[in-house]
Amino acid sequence: MYRRLESANDDVLGFEVEGTISQDSFEELLEEVRRTIDRDGPVRLLVRIHGWPTSATPTLGERFRFARDHFDDIERYAVVADAKAIEYLIGLADAFVDMDLRFFELDEQAQAWDWVNDRGTPQEASA
Repeated sequence: MYRRLESANDDVLGFEVEGTISQDSFEELLEEVRRTIDRDGPVRLLVRIHGWPTSATPTLGERFRFARDHFDDIERYAVVADAKAIEYLIGLADAFVDMDLRFFELDEQAQAWDWVNDRGTPQEASA
C-alpha cells in the first residue's frame, strides 16, 4: 500500500510505501507525479519505504526507470528506508541517472524533508 505524505510545497511530493503495492496503485502514484509535473513543472520527491518490497510490488528498477524517463522533471529524489540493500541500489542508480538522488535512514526523515525542500544551490549548501 502507499499513501501520500503531507508537504509544505506544491512541487514536493511525499509518499510512504509499505508492504505490497499493486501495479495499479503504483501506476496511480506515478500518474499523480505526472499530473504535478504537468501542472507545476519540475518536482521533488520523497519516498519512505518500510521493509523490502514484495514480489507483487513493482521493482525498484521500474521506479528508477520512471525517474530516468523524467529526470528533467525531477529535481531531487530522496529515498528514506531501513534496508541497507536499498541504500546500495540507490547509490548504484545515482551513478546512472542524472538527478540529485539520495538515500536517508528512517531516523533521518527530517533531514530528507529539509534536503528535498532546500532551494539553495549546491554551492550555497556546501558553504
